[in-house]
Amino acid sequence: MRRLLPLPILFALLFAPLQTASDTAYACSCIETTLEERVQSADIVAIGTVISLHEDQSTDTPPGSTDLDAVVSVSAYYKGSGPAEIAVDDPPDGGTCGIISAGSVGREAVLYLELSDGEYLTHLCAGSHFISGNDEFLAGTIAAIEAVTGPGQPPGEAPPQDEPDVPAEPDDASTPWAIILPLAFAIPLAVLVVPALLRRRGGH
Repeated sequence: MRRLLPLPILFALLFAPLQTASDTAYACSCIETTLEERVQSADIVAIGTVISLHEDQSTDTPPGSTDLDAVVSVSAYYKGSGPAEIAVDDPPDGGTCGIISAGSVGREAVLYLELSDGEYLTHLCAGSHFISGNDEFLAGTIAAIEAVTGPGQPPGEAPPQDEPDVPAEPDDASTPWAIILPLAFAIPLAVLVVPALLRRRGGH
């Protein structure tokens, strides 16, 4: 005779897949990318510190969660340029891949941003993340970014551009020769031609 499993174990086995599916539905899953790919995909790459938060009422949020966006004080731009303070919009934190939460004020972050209609958008899968650790860790993070982008630029400054080629001005020293050489040919020619013309007129 086959023994039946006790009811508590039977219920646990039945509901375990449902629980797993529920967790997966709200999990943020990102494709792994390299630093070069994250920089290439972003319109702007910057490092800055969150100075204030505000709730975004314009988006639908999962039950029990809040969509917080941040004002960030930018210390340097590594791709693109912009002002000293920017409003960063991201999804709610947690399963929807947002990075900004109630504990974000005062924390420094690397931001890979999409610029859309004047708004700075980001999410966890873009590569944006908070920098935690000591000064050595921060320096290593900045060095890795600069190896791809070059040195950062302060806020409010445009990235360096190649200076346009300016046509060379004519050398002032060559100007007198431009006058002297034609005169050197014109004077002998006049000495030969003018008397001949006068003789022809006198002969008529």
